[in-house]
Amino acid sequence: MDGSPGAEWTPVCEYEAWLFGPFRVHRAGAPLGGSRRGRASARTLLKWFLLNPGQEFRDSELADVLWPGCQGNRANRLHVTQHSLRRILEPELATRQPSRFIRSDPNGHYWFDPSGCWWTDAEEVAQLSRAACAARKEGDTPTAIASYERLLAYYDQSFLPEEVYHDAFAPFRAAHERGHEEALLQLLRLHRRAGHLYEALTCAMRMLDRDPYSEEAATAVVEIHLQQGSLTGAVVQLEQFVCLLREDLGVPPSAELRALWERVRRAR
Repeated sequence: MDGSPGAEWTPVCEYEAWLFGPFRVHRAGAPLGGSRRGRASARTLLKWFLLNPGQEFRDSELADVLWPGCQGNRANRLHVTQHSLRRILEPELATRQPSRFIRSDPNGHYWFDPSGCWWTDAEEVAQLSRAACAARKEGDTPTAIASYERLLAYYDQSFLPEEVYHDAFAPFRAAHERGHEEALLQLLRLHRRAGHLYEALTCAMRMLDRDPYSEEAATAVVEIHLQQGSLTGAVVQLEQFVCLLREDLGVPPSAELRALWERVRRAR
């Protein structure tokens, strides 16, 4: 089974959920859920549960996730939302029949038990990150490159874009932003080490699109242009970057940038 984005998808679990790109859930390979009462809040609750499997929350904590800053009878709204989510996930449930996944206890604690039935791309990303790091440390460059490229295919879709203004998901988004930056950085270093100049240049430009002040990415672009014999490209990139640092940040060129400038000057 190839779980990379864009590949033909073969279900690996009864339920599958994608949190990168538009949120969607499949059951047995078919889209799940329709127009139901409380569906918007039920979707938000499901996202929260999928990102925190097995973790217990009090009803007030879940209400804060769903309706931050809102007062009123949140306990009743939470009850309706959980009932809606149970019906969306398991429409075959009989009245009062407990859910396989949404669990609670008499003390007002709730948690989500995947019960081995769920795959999520967020967990896939975590596994790919561990595999990429392990392969890199073992010196297995081809495997590391392939893993980082699959990671970036997920990261490029953006994490829960429809929840961008929802503070509860901000820590997860920030963690994935850091993961995105780390994957690009490690991929750049791997391609350069392997002598893949075009791929390294592409990766460095992607880094500069995200962070125009990245000295490592700008330096890589200059050095790759020099390796390719494009002196003009090296000069233009270096001048633009040094100017950007001075005008935007008021920062003088580092010792490394000054040394690089001397290399470019000698090559002219």
